[in-house]
Amino acid sequence: MQQMTFMECVKRTWASSREAATQMPALMLGAFAAYTALAWVAFAGRPVPGTGEVPSGGLVFAADVASLLNSIVYLAFIIKVHRFVLLREGAAPLFPFGAKPLLRMFGVGAALTLALVVTGLVLYAVLRPHYAGGEAFLGLIVAVVWIYVAVRVSLLFPSLSLGNRIDLRAAWHDSRGHFWALIGVPFVAVLPLIAVGIVVLIVIGVAGITPASLASPGRLLLLAVGQSVGNLLFALITAAGQAWLYRRHAGRLPAPPAA
Repeated sequence: MQQMTFMECVKRTWASSREAATQMPALMLGAFAAYTALAWVAFAGRPVPGTGEVPSGGLVFAADVASLLNSIVYLAFIIKVHRFVLLREGAAPLFPFGAKPLLRMFGVGAALTLALVVTGLVLYAVLRPHYAGGEAFLGLIVAVVWIYVAVRVSLLFPSLSLGNRIDLRAAWHDSRGHFWALIGVPFVAVLPLIAVGIVVLIVIGVAGITPASLASPGRLLLLAVGQSVGNLLFALITAAGQAWLYRRHAGRLPAPPAA
């Protein structure tokens, strides 16, 4: 464990995010290009509100595949940021340890998502809410539980990026008593990005831009570009924050190399 205050962790998150972006430009551009292209396909295969048009079955399937591949790009990018912050590793190798960290992280994410869905279905079957308010309250409960679990195991992801095996018990132990720090550091770190996003949404609203006006391929590409910039910056900052939190709190999980 490395001693540091909450704000020291936030400031180091900002510094590491800037260093990762400037020292791995090829990774940043490559992730942006791949994410944008896949997001473009994903948008093209989804119905656009207000147009009444339904994409073909082939386009819907392509959109589903593109969304899956985009999640893999997102995870691979996060792993590289973790390894840059913790190991000072550059853009190469693109898939460390033969992509084992990527496969393990994808598996943990899929398991958490499946657990969320199963929990929601079981609670719905048991409680059987009859009104929209009851369904919304049930959804809120499931979301809160899922967020709590995801935060408590979040230290596992930097550990997986280093090539370590899945150890949920150690991650749960190391996060005990640190829930608010684990959720607070990434939140505070991305506040500037959130502020910019709110301003962009206000500008879009004032300009009268609607989903129907973005239905053309060219405008969908612009939408994909905007989403890619926002998502990758979000991933860059939160992954850097996770890495510093790992350095700060990892005890039973394998300790990272000294800074």
